[in-house]
Amino acid sequence: MNSERIISTTEAGSLDDEMLWGQFKSGNELAFSVLYKRHVNRLFNYGMHTCRDKELVKDCLQELFTRLWSKRETLGVAGSVNYYLFKSFRRLLISRLIANRKFALPFHDNPDSMFEFIPSIEDTMIAGEAKKQQLEQLKVSFNALTKRQREAIFLKFFNELSYHEVSSIMEVHVDSVYNLISKALTVLKKKLKDNPSF
Repeated sequence: MNSERIISTTEAGSLDDEMLWGQFKSGNELAFSVLYKRHVNRLFNYGMHTCRDKELVKDCLQELFTRLWSKRETLGVAGSVNYYLFKSFRRLLISRLIANRKFALPFHDNPDSMFEFIPSIEDTMIAGEAKKQQLEQLKVSFNALTKRQREAIFLKFFNELSYHEVSSIMEVHVDSVYNLISKALTVLKKKLKDNPSF
């Protein structure tokens, strides 16, 4: 498909991210809107897992997508669009957190120490009593993990990123990601096995 061709609203929803990205780089606002709607909730959820500052997360998302639009003609994507957006958003969010901490509380040198597991807003809203109990137990189980393990699990399984993409986003070697996830799964299996409600 020629990325210069104008796409319809119906067609846009069925295109994969890479095709939409080509359209967006050519200035297609509809393709940009579809990409935004497709990814913004997952990015927001990731941001809330990272810092729990709703206004900061929303500001960073607005800044990210504003930058994307203004620099669209020169943007390249090494890997998937999903990976590119997570990496860009994480970098922006961490830099804003570091800047904010300079004027507030002392910042520990490791920005990844902030990562916490929170059930998504959607999960919480639709959950019945049994589901709520399971989500609460899952949260307790996740809290038994290190913060780096939580982030690796969140990126790999909740957002379907590859081990290599997770390693790049987290800025660690891919072997470290394998180790983080392997150890995390061992802990989770034990915690969930010990709980008869799962």
